[in-house]
Amino acid sequence: MKLAGSTGVLALLTAAATASGAAQKPPVFRADVENVYVDAFVTRGGQPVAGLTAADFELRDNGVRQRPELAAAASLPLLAVLVFDTSSSMEGERLAALRASGEAFLAGLRPADEAALVTFSHKLSWLAGPTSDKDSVRRTLAQLRAAGATAAYDALYAGIAMSDKGVRPLVVLFSDGEDNVSFLGARQVRAVAERSNALVHVVAWRSESRSAWPPVSVRGMPPLIETPTPEPEDIRLLRQIAEATGGRLWGADSPARLREAFAAIADAMGQRYVLSYSPSGVKREGWHQLEVKLRGQKGDVHARRGYWVAQ
Repeated sequence: MKLAGSTGVLALLTAAATASGAAQKPPVFRADVENVYVDAFVTRGGQPVAGLTAADFELRDNGVRQRPELAAAASLPLLAVLVFDTSSSMEGERLAALRASGEAFLAGLRPADEAALVTFSHKLSWLAGPTSDKDSVRRTLAQLRAAGATAAYDALYAGIAMSDKGVRPLVVLFSDGEDNVSFLGARQVRAVAERSNALVHVVAWRSESRSAWPPVSVRGMPPLIETPTPEPEDIRLLRQIAEATGGRLWGADSPARLREAFAAIADAMGQRYVLSYSPSGVKREGWHQLEVKLRGQKGDVHARRGYWVAQ
């Protein structure tokens, strides 16, 4: 399915909604009266922290303290949507590295996890899934070709819409260049990301011409862009979108680093804590600001900053 321009974006969103059985409307965080689920990744010195219990977390919803429980991650399969840049600048070694990186990511998923693949240049293409048959997605990766301009924001929007299904949706965007043809803007996509249930990770290629944002090494993990100075505008905007959902922006400057980044994202999903709670003492409809931190433990908590419940 190859689509172009604003019509292409809307058509892909409609197709995604139809496939998932959802209504044709912008994705909304899946929170009901019973339960809200929040993915939390905890690190100390750059390394994942294991062995925490529900009592080790403090969670506030619009300033009101809640009583979260830990949900069994194994009972909540992932829906992972890969959103890959296949513009003309990806031709050659980069595209080969991206294929290998996608395979490394798929290898890190569990049998029950589902995967889907969207590619973009100036057109959006929904090529695979959602499916638990990872081999079919791998075969599609092998057929990727590079051509055209870059519509990263439109593609990220479509990936989020496709992931609006299930409890633990993950969107992984890769791009090697600045968006130059999207119909949608960063502000619109960020608003959708914040209101969706998706955890967004962005992997950005660091070329010599973009050397002003050196990646930060994190003890055995791929480079993570945290607070580089200066930072290109497009990188800053993508990072803000990812961080608003509890995700990260990763920088890669070689095929090896690119594979490491994708493998680390898949691995991190297996080491996240899934907090579940029934909202208490807060109005149901509207924007809910989330605050998640540790109690009596040292570490950094990465989690989404809020969610939206429609009226």
